[in-house]
Amino acid sequence: IDRWLYGHPDGKRFDSPNRFYPHFKYLMQHGNGEPCQCDMCGTKGRKPGLKKPVGRPSAATKRQTRPAPLTRGPVDDEGTPDVFCSLFTLLKSEGTLSRVIEERASLDWRAERPLVKKHANSISKQPAFILRTGEIVLYLRPLPPGVQLGQDPQTHQFSLHDTINNRPAGIPKWLAGVVTQVTSAPPKTASLYPPQDVSSDSHSLNQTGFRIEPLPSPNSSDKNLSKQHTYTPLHLIRPFAFWQHLLAGIPESEWHISIHNALTASATVSLMDRQRLSGKWPNASIHSSGLFMGAECYWVGDVVRLLSPTSSHGLTTAPNRENNEDTPISIMKIQKIITKFHTLSPEPSNPSIVTGHRCHKITLSIQGPVYTSSHTSSSSHIRITDKHLSKAMQTYNTEWFHLSQPDDIHSTSFSSIHSRLYEADAISSYLPSFPASSLLHAPSTTTTTTHNNENISEPHDPITRARTIAAATDERITDTDSPLTPSQSKSFLWADSRSEALDLQTVSGLEVGLYDMEREPRVWREVLGVVDGRREGVDVEVLGGRGRDGESGSGSEEEGEGGGGEEEEESDEIMEIDAPETKTARVEVKVPVRG
Repeated sequence: IDRWLYGHPDGKRFDSPNRFYPHFKYLMQHGNGEPCQCDMCGTKGRKPGLKKPVGRPSAATKRQTRPAPLTRGPVDDEGTPDVFCSLFTLLKSEGTLSRVIEERASLDWRAERPLVKKHANSISKQPAFILRTGEIVLYLRPLPPGVQLGQDPQTHQFSLHDTINNRPAGIPKWLAGVVTQVTSAPPKTASLYPPQDVSSDSHSLNQTGFRIEPLPSPNSSDKNLSKQHTYTPLHLIRPFAFWQHLLAGIPESEWHISIHNALTASATVSLMDRQRLSGKWPNASIHSSGLFMGAECYWVGDVVRLLSPTSSHGLTTAPNRENNEDTPISIMKIQKIITKFHTLSPEPSNPSIVTGHRCHKITLSIQGPVYTSSHTSSSSHIRITDKHLSKAMQTYNTEWFHLSQPDDIHSTSFSSIHSRLYEADAISSYLPSFPASSLLHAPSTTTTTTHNNENISEPHDPITRARTIAAATDERITDTDSPLTPSQSKSFLWADSRSEALDLQTVSGLEVGLYDMEREPRVWREVLGVVDGRREGVDVEVLGGRGRDGESGSGSEEEGEGGGGEEEEESDEIMEIDAPETKTARVEVKVPVRG
């Protein structure tokens, strides 16, 4: 539902409650007195009934097309120094380096640091089934009283049933959206199922529900879908990883447009919380705490399912095609997320050279111990003791084995990640007609399907299929500026942030990322200079040009190279694991890094 509020003296309309609130607050506090300072009336103010003065246009008016990504070099388009550029230069001069990454010239980084730490700490204590901000999910809008979602045990197709009148209520109208707010009350396992007595729930839906905004097309500048948000209870939400199961039997022509948009965005990658840079010239590694990939968010400490490779020396044994048996999956507990820069070049004389072009190639990998539910897939046949099992692993009625030796740490491409390992109870609620143990095996066959009038040969696995569709439909993935050869076409879209990866214009009604025209980075850097004792005062009014429209600045601010934080050198005893040999399982990709 689009919400519009009319009645402004200029005949204009407010397109969200958040935009109307400053005007409402002015009316409540001042009536027809002092000039209004809201965005609709103009930054210089006006009185009700007077024509709006010509002033700075709003972001919605000014931004008609998708903004170009920020240039990354010694400073970006906003004048923020690229700390990685400085660290690479320091690495060359010192030969070896291990530094904590501090982007002190970036107000974004300084404002986000305490929030990121708190967020990561809370996630580490949560069950895997609890949704995370920024994830893409499939969901239903709130259903009428007595109508429940069910899955046919024979056809495995989902349908709605009216329990009051004991009759079918049609097929579910799934939408794909982005989680923009999580519940204030932590969900429990019981939240996965419809409540038996709705009246007994002491919390309102905006407390116990997740705010979800339908995902607009990343290929279009029309972002109006984001305004049709709903607060949805957990039992009406499913991870996007199960999209093939949930949409089975529903003609593609009847899918909501947001589902196509989500498939288009299924090959996006962005890093979170980059913590440390270490290396020995000319190679360097950046350690991050989190990673957005496709629909899901992953943090260090998460247990993830891994895609099955086609080679027998990879994560699992080769599929038993003679007996038509599925391949047992392997799982990894993520210990490290590492971006490696191979064969760095010295600091270029041309300041426009971006950080990502200063090396031969860039790879992104995850590291950690790997386990399997198959005794035959384990080379050591060593069973994991119960005290070493994660909470999600404990919910499955199966034995777990080390893939190799207990102390082995494996390394594999980021593209090997399938999804989080959800608890068995959660799987039973998502897919009632499937036993949770069936998710511990991966299908080994392929099929030919039609998507957007194109025949695509793809595996049954929904994650691999989604990435294949994304590689064919996401117009942003084609990058002629890539350091790869033409034959090594990119299969993933790399972005600085989640909002850029999904090309979101607004989140919870507020402009974000490159669409936020109210950003004033030059003013911010002046304020930071005072806070850090590098300037005596800030005269905001005399700053020539504000926001992204102003000059990018001289970039003379301190670049915050960081200090201390020495950590042990990385061990060479890392077991490399082959990634699945699919079109999207590329390792050598360009990772743009912004300071």
